[in-house]
Amino acid sequence: MLPYFFRHYDGVVDEYFIHDNDSSDGSLEILNAHPRVTVLPLVLEGDSMCAAAFELINDLWKGSRGKADWVVVCNIDEFFWHPDLRWYLEACRRRGITYLPSRGYDMITESFPGPGDDLAAMHRLGVRHEAFDKPGFFHPDEILESGFGMARHSAEPTGNVVVPSEQELYLLHYKHLGLEYLEARHAELNARMREGDRANEWGFHYDPEHTRRSYAEYWEKARDLGLPRQGKGRKGKWTRRVPKPA
Repeated sequence: MLPYFFRHYDGVVDEYFIHDNDSSDGSLEILNAHPRVTVLPLVLEGDSMCAAAFELINDLWKGSRGKADWVVVCNIDEFFWHPDLRWYLEACRRRGITYLPSRGYDMITESFPGPGDDLAAMHRLGVRHEAFDKPGFFHPDEILESGFGMARHSAEPTGNVVVPSEQELYLLHYKHLGLEYLEARHAELNARMREGDRANEWGFHYDPEHTRRSYAEYWEKARDLGLPRQGKGRKGKWTRRVPKPA
């Protein structure tokens, strides 16, 4: 997924910090060859891989304070999308917006994409999935705590949280890239689940039968998202301030 990931984000991201959990599939070679990537270790201790990652994820971005206009925390298969993302981020910054929610979709393809494909431009079949309404970009100097829940499926940020009144950022989750790829990926992830993960039923969807069933169901529901292919966002009411927690 790394070539697709960089193809999507290179026009927007000035610096990547990618946390590697002892990969052995050639990822490190790709990462080390990218001039804007800093590779950091991801040490997951304890009987739950998910819980260990959860403990780290709310702090990993804080080193960007005083250095970045925006940060985004995401997995390699999560593509935040806008028809003109750089313009949109700059426009939001000028208007004092500090936090961008997203509208999430699980994307699906019949087979794994070609090596030169631009996923967000060429593969637009997806299923609306509210679990992927994940937090997108936010201003590291204005947000005190990101407040991510497990796997970032929820968030309760604190600080000067100002969001757009109209949600124009999408999250396209590219994991269902053909049944063969999905089965192989889920088998890999399922093998890494620990005792605590299984006790909490985290990663239940990695089960082979569930994987095949969900892919078939997604394929039945999938529709072209109808996203614009170019241009800029609508100009209207831009900001809504979120009250700070008591």
